[in-house]
Amino acid sequence: MRLLSLALSVCLVFLLGCDTTALSPEPQVVVEAYLQADAPMPPVRLTRTAAANTAYTPETAAVNGAEVVLERLRAGGGVAQTVNYVASDSTPGLYTPASAASVVPQATYRLRATTPQNDIITATTTVPGRTTTVRTQNDTTTYPSADAPEPPQFTLTIAPGSTTADRQNVYVLTTRSLLNFQALSPDTLQRLLTPFYQDGFDAEDDTLASLRVNSSGLLNEANFTQNADSTVTIRLPWLAVAFYGPNRVRASVVDDNYYDFLRTQTAQQQSLAPGSIPNVIEHVEGGTGIFGSYARTGATTVILPPDGASSLDE
Repeated sequence: MRLLSLALSVCLVFLLGCDTTALSPEPQVVVEAYLQADAPMPPVRLTRTAAANTAYTPETAAVNGAEVVLERLRAGGGVAQTVNYVASDSTPGLYTPASAASVVPQATYRLRATTPQNDIITATTTVPGRTTTVRTQNDTTTYPSADAPEPPQFTLTIAPGSTTADRQNVYVLTTRSLLNFQALSPDTLQRLLTPFYQDGFDAEDDTLASLRVNSSGLLNEANFTQNADSTVTIRLPWLAVAFYGPNRVRASVVDDNYYDFLRTQTAQQQSLAPGSIPNVIEHVEGGTGIFGSYARTGATTVILPPDGASSLDE
């Protein structure tokens, strides 16, 4: 999900928390997999944790030779479908489905991985219901300027699927620039940055590619407009757009596993007082990591610079 696809190395740092006795912990198997409703079954990555004072690379930490299976569970018990996984020929620690299969919305899936050392790792996730785009407004609009009335913002109205979670739907909004980063020169790409990102860009510390995708973090459904027909209207904030031109906007409803992981990871990032940093909540038995799911929908908008479309023609 580059819903925010969580960087595995970052995941490992936060799982250690602030416990100084964790400099040389017992190695754990780390799971990383994200199921998207209606999409093909995703790859599963297996690695091992490293000590805090040891360099971590996915290649050296990879768990190879494991048996990996994903099972779709029946509501009343039992297994409705089994998808076997095989090791990737090119990427250590990565496992891919042996046969084609799609993720069923609202279904519960169980992951089971057994390593050559007989570590058994299990995790389950219930996939959110199918989410669809109902309509959009202001598909092409102009970025605001200080000396003109604010133009209308792009809006995305969606029909969220039903959820089994004991809470309102929680979303992650992602904006991805669709500019051709390979064909355009760095100077041109930098000129196409919107004002907030243009002011903060430092070529010595930043890369233009790192600004291509922006994610909102977790947003409760109450942040958006609730319509009488049970749809939800999302107004795209201007700060979510880093580049003028075409942008793909996606709204993803996340499951409990993703929700717990992201909110506790954010709490760690914002905690400064020694001893008060909470553990990341992860729902993996026999190991650690993230086995989560989400439902996604979206649309494309074109954001023009305040002086018109001329800057996009270069």
